[in-house]
Amino acid sequence: MELTGHTSNPGAPLLRLIHLNRGDEAAVALAVGRPMTKVSGVVKQTQRRLTLQQQAEVVGRYQAGAQMSYLAKHFGVHRSTVSAILKRHGVSTRQSGLSANQVDEAVLLYGQGKSLAIIGNKLGVDTGTVHNRLLEQGVIMRDTHGRER
Repeated sequence: MELTGHTSNPGAPLLRLIHLNRGDEAAVALAVGRPMTKVSGVVKQTQRRLTLQQQAEVVGRYQAGAQMSYLAKHFGVHRSTVSAILKRHGVSTRQSGLSANQVDEAVLLYGQGKSLAIIGNKLGVDTGTVHNRLLEQGVIMRDTHGRER
């Protein structure tokens, strides 16, 4: 399939790539916002693997109370990678979620016009968690322009 064909959906990174010098790997990496390497003529994302010592540090920090999302950002890996490391080391994961007081606060903040992202950051949870708890409370959700659905 062509990158600019009628069957593709060029997003902002692709449109930036079209305007870049395709031979400049650093520019390509900058355009798509992630480290890249050239392998067999194809540009692929670099795999980030943690050493056994780093994995032990992930386990220790998690058991000391660090959140998976923090650890993922700190070590430069995806949250699911952190989860897999914990599972391999036999660590039972904490249920992330909101307490009753946090749900009440989320409802209040959403009613004041705050976005799911802002509420999630404040309460230390994902936007999907905030969305689900608000729906459970019967909150009428807004669309992306702030209008009720």
